[in-house]
Amino acid sequence: MAAVEQQADKYSSIARLFERIGSISEEQLLTLLKQLLGDNFAIQMFKLILEMTEDQRNILLDKLEGMALEPGKIDRRGYSRKPCLMSVDYTIQNRDYRSFILDISAFGIFIETKNLFPPGQEIKMRFTVPTHPKPFKLTGKIVWCGSQGIGVKFKYLTRYQLDIIKAFSEKMAEVYEIIS
Repeated sequence: MAAVEQQADKYSSIARLFERIGSISEEQLLTLLKQLLGDNFAIQMFKLILEMTEDQRNILLDKLEGMALEPGKIDRRGYSRKPCLMSVDYTIQNRDYRSFILDISAFGIFIETKNLFPPGQEIKMRFTVPTHPKPFKLTGKIVWCGSQGIGVKFKYLTRYQLDIIKAFSEKMAEVYEIIS
């Protein structure tokens, strides 16, 4: 009987996963895959390619070559994103919040939150990048909102701020000591 219950639990969790995956945007799905696979993302793609039929490989090749011809089509941001866990204080419509940045690029950040905010709203943020001692005070615009958080595009970065965030987001994984 335990084997039957285990099988039922397995199918129940698979059904729930299918439901959840089917309800999130492609961008969120890609972010999830990158978080789950980390540095193994390309390796997993290579494994999938080996399992594809010749027709599927040709379709994929056509799509990838088409994307290469259209600048910014693969990643609209144009900058590397770095998974991270950084505290952020932010204000939306004169209400203060505190949460965590889960990834950052010179384009913007992803903030973990259960609050739903409509895209287009202005957001004021304060956070510190581990490689820079002074906090950033930036303004941005919410570009998308999902069940796990919000995507924020920076409105304006000085050249100095851009260089610091870009350098941090493009560095390989490092371990930083947290000083309280």
